Amino acid sequence: MILVLIVVLSAVLVQFTEKGMTEIVAEGHYVERNRLRLTAFSALETTLAVMADVIAIDGGLTSPAQGWADPLTVAGFDPGDSLKVVVSFVDESGKLSLANLDEGTLYLLFTEMGLPIEDSLKLTHALLDWIDEDDDPRIDGAESETYAVAEWPYAASNRPVERLEELIVVDGFSTLFFDESGRPNELFKAFSEAVSVYSEGNLNANSVSDLALRAFAGFGDPQVAAFRDYLAGADGIPGTPDDRYFAEAGEFAANVPGLPPGVALGVASSVIRVRVDVFEADSRYALEAVVQPSQGGATTGGGNPRQRRNTAAAAQSTQPSDQSTNVPYPFVFLELTEDVGHNDSLAAPVDVDGVERESASSSSRDTTRSRSSAPK
Repeated sequence: MILVLIVVLSAVLVQFTEKGMTEIVAEGHYVERNRLRLTAFSALETTLAVMADVIAIDGGLTSPAQGWADPLTVAGFDPGDSLKVVVSFVDESGKLSLANLDEGTLYLLFTEMGLPIEDSLKLTHALLDWIDEDDDPRIDGAESETYAVAEWPYAASNRPVERLEELIVVDGFSTLFFDESGRPNELFKAFSEAVSVYSEGNLNANSVSDLALRAFAGFGDPQVAAFRDYLAGADGIPGTPDDRYFAEAGEFAANVPGLPPGVALGVASSVIRVRVDVFEADSRYALEAVVQPSQGGATTGGGNPRQRRNTAAAAQSTQPSDQSTNVPYPFVFLELTEDVGHNDSLAAPVDVDGVERESASSSSRDTTRSRSSAPK
């Protein structure tokens, strides 16, 4: 009986120890995540402060080559001896506005992506049917009557697309732009690099993709090559300190021979996606924010309904008050996403091992542990 009692007590003790260790590990993950989160938000605030300084000096943002490609180094940000912080940018204003694309540009965009004519026509008409306000299907298009017979019936949105991932429920896109598991494929990635739900106005020539140049501006191979050679600087390698940028539209004709007539390109970075990745050993925390310079609290809303709502709310929150210390925030947040790295965000230009892709402008420091407080 004593031996049986010892065995039972031993089993209970082992189970109690395992449960306690599990709870300790879970609590440790929570504390670790919270610490990395504070560092990520601090790095984001530091990055936006550097960008705000550039706006104050130059009158606006055009390209990271202005001096904000490495914001943490510029600001002397100290993340910690065991932490690595990577900041990268995606200029949404360098992409085509999905809400404003007409049938011809959409079709040309899909054909430039290498899709057959029939697929390009189907995707063009299906997308236009999805966002227009009527229920009259185009040839090869799809309206609510098509989606009503699906296994899980639904209706066409009849409004602009708010997130590109929404395309998974649009006829044609579900099979061509996503795999069998519903994950975005390479076609979706190429499409997302050329179009945006946030962009408005002229394309920013400093960050526009080759695909967008061909589909929208009518660039050929010689014009694209001349465009890239100028921006890459004297060494011909993009992402190096000697990179150039267009400060005004008048510089296009002088540096790009054979420029197509009537090309509509701008030089302003009006909507920017900022990504912050914080690494420590096997832990990682990711933060993404889509921001727009607030122009002192008064911005113009774009075609995206969520963008108009966020812009209006930010403008209201920055109205003058009786407090003399009230200072308008220099940016409007159009989107804020946390832990995007664990969801394989296609907007994120950082690989899982923390090594920056060539298209990313990044900043990393390996010094002492961050002691900065959480941003207000």
